[in-house]
Amino acid sequence: MRNLEPNIIRQRLITEGKYTIEITEEIIKQYLIKLAEKVKMTPLTEPFIFSPNISQHPIHHGIAGFIGWVESGGSIYTWDKFNFFTVDIYTCKPFSVSDAFVFTKEFFKTTEIEYQEIKF
Repeated sequence: MRNLEPNIIRQRLITEGKYTIEITEEIIKQYLIKLAEKVKMTPLTEPFIFSPNISQHPIHHGIAGFIGWVESGGSIYTWDKFNFFTVDIYTCKPFSVSDAFVFTKEFFKTTEIEYQEIKF
């Protein structure tokens, strides 16, 4: 992909994994707050937690959340049927991919985990 605006730093990290802990709204909130600390971002909002469970969709059951940062934000989506999660971090300030990855791996006590970084 071509960098359309080289004057703005953009860094993205997508992490997906299989978790072994019990996922609750409070766990997702704690994760997002601690993630901001780990990647040294400045929260603009409290984490917004939501769930598609009310939709009665056969696959989309779990808890999700978003936190806004001065430097952009982070989101997480979980699927309880599969013990699977996806975390998306988007920032306009450089951060340590290793710190974010290790924190996420340990927080969710993952059995499998993968990541992909996109950086401009």
